[in-house]
Amino acid sequence: MDKLAINGGPKAKPTPFHMPNRYGEEELAMLREVVESGRLMGPGGKVREFEEQVAKFFGGGHVVMVTSGTTALNTGLAALGVSEGDEVITTPMTDIGTVAAILMLHAVPIFADIDLETRLISPSSVRERITERTKAIITVHMAGLPCDMDEFLRISDDTGVRILEDCAQAHGGKYKGRYLGTIGHASGFSMNESKQMSCGDGGFVMTNDEDTARVATLFHDKTYQRDPSIPRGQEPIPFFGMNYRPSGLQAAVGLAQLNKLPFVVSRRDAIVKRYYEELSDLPHLDLPAICDGGEPSWWPLASRYTGEIPDRSELVAAMRAEGVTMSTGMSPSNNILRTELISRKRFYALTDKVPSFWQDTVYDPDSCPNVDELQRTVMRLPVDQRYTDEDIDQTILAMRKVWQHFFGNA
Repeated sequence: MDKLAINGGPKAKPTPFHMPNRYGEEELAMLREVVESGRLMGPGGKVREFEEQVAKFFGGGHVVMVTSGTTALNTGLAALGVSEGDEVITTPMTDIGTVAAILMLHAVPIFADIDLETRLISPSSVRERITERTKAIITVHMAGLPCDMDEFLRISDDTGVRILEDCAQAHGGKYKGRYLGTIGHASGFSMNESKQMSCGDGGFVMTNDEDTARVATLFHDKTYQRDPSIPRGQEPIPFFGMNYRPSGLQAAVGLAQLNKLPFVVSRRDAIVKRYYEELSDLPHLDLPAICDGGEPSWWPLASRYTGEIPDRSELVAAMRAEGVTMSTGMSPSNNILRTELISRKRFYALTDKVPSFWQDTVYDPDSCPNVDELQRTVMRLPVDQRYTDEDIDQTILAMRKVWQHFFGNA
């Protein structure tokens, strides 16, 4: 093998990753339809069309389009009956939007550890944290990896606790033949720029339950009935709701992206299969275990470096010098238990006052050691449907080159 690029040798990946514009004529055609209709606002038009087409793609149920993944989860929790003082169990290894969705309802986030092998929230850790105040569990399908939903449904059956699937990174993934997002009592999806489906920013709630869908529809639209038989001025406003309405422009782009989703999922799967087939023999490189019946919708692949010498930072620096994109965090905050928001219960921007619903909660920052261990060791391998075979050839070559330098015979 050549000398490492970080030491002056040639790069294993001398060209940038192929990243053409993910938006094109399909999105422009849909946007033109909306603009020419003269109506950019939902809930009808393209927004309704998006909801209907997403429901059809996922196999039925009800879909409510909203403005982001965070508002999708917030709407889903509200529709499942979460209210002030209720406890909602999730993982501290997630986007802060998962936790924000809980706090926005003045509910209390409770944090369960992950399983290191699957990289996902641990059902046994969740069971240990259930109390009489537990109202819901948010199963985060992190990095597109499916949680063991049978285990979580057993927990729900045993306790009556509702299940909200966080599918922000899991569009098109499956568990035992069913799409993620159709298995729990409700689910929330994100459609920001980094996701498998994007409309810049947006999201949607999905549920198979008609009553849950009705509450979600009301909650995301300030509880307006949108019933032409109700005279103006006589809206009943049955409860408090937010304005999470998306525009027809978001829905138009979302529709075009939905049509591309099968290719996105299959192409990413083909890339990751190569990583498993061609890198699994590398010493100290641990790839995620997939739960029985799981079919991921891959995001960057959350591999772990389990060695000690060299340390992870040396390997990552060497990989980046070879021209390979590589990140070392599963989420913007490595462990939400260690953020100011949670450690100080800092709810408000300009005062340290802790709201009453949160005052009695005590958090142990060391209570999820597997989260800390994963964040200490993770090396996320690049995955994107736009990457060419050459991109992946060179990435694999770079991995083997770096490993051979440090460990020999890679």
